[in-house]
Amino acid sequence: MSQPVSDTVQVQVERIGPLYTGLAAALSEAGFSGSQLNEILSRHIRGECVQCGIRITGDDMVHVALPEVKTEIPDSRLDRLRQGYCARNGCDSYYYRINFDDHPDLDWTKIREKAGHLAVATQVTIEQQTSATAIRNWLMVRLAVGLGVVLILLLLWHIRYYGYVPVLQKPHKYAVDPASANHGPAR
Repeated sequence: MSQPVSDTVQVQVERIGPLYTGLAAALSEAGFSGSQLNEILSRHIRGECVQCGIRITGDDMVHVALPEVKTEIPDSRLDRLRQGYCARNGCDSYYYRINFDDHPDLDWTKIREKAGHLAVATQVTIEQQTSATAIRNWLMVRLAVGLGVVLILLLLWHIRYYGYVPVLQKPHKYAVDPASANHGPAR
């Protein structure tokens, strides 16, 4: 049973997840929630590879939209989508046609526009978080290198002063025989 298509958009495979997330946010802002939101996302959105024609549903897109969640994906084709490839093994297409089926309470053009604005805002936030993480990682590397240099200098000082490497060598223990000591007056 084919539903009439009211709107179609072509996207790169790696943009399916952000598009789905943006659509969910835009529909939530439009007043849809709960089972009505789930029904719209699962039944009125579907995708199709532009090259091989393999189809995915809105329910499939949920698994692609949440890449941070480390859950076992029930289908290997969804894992391929999450990695940015076509769902069909052997297809080298990077584009999907997303179809938005008619819904009496929706204007898909407005929802997509709102989702695009939300996706851009989300992308900017993700880029800011990524740059903050990169700066934090850079500072941690500098701190680790500095700490390493200090530890090496302390080790070299210890070797020079005490004459052995701690933990690897036993400390030198010198004992003097009391009988061999000179007990005469000091000159």
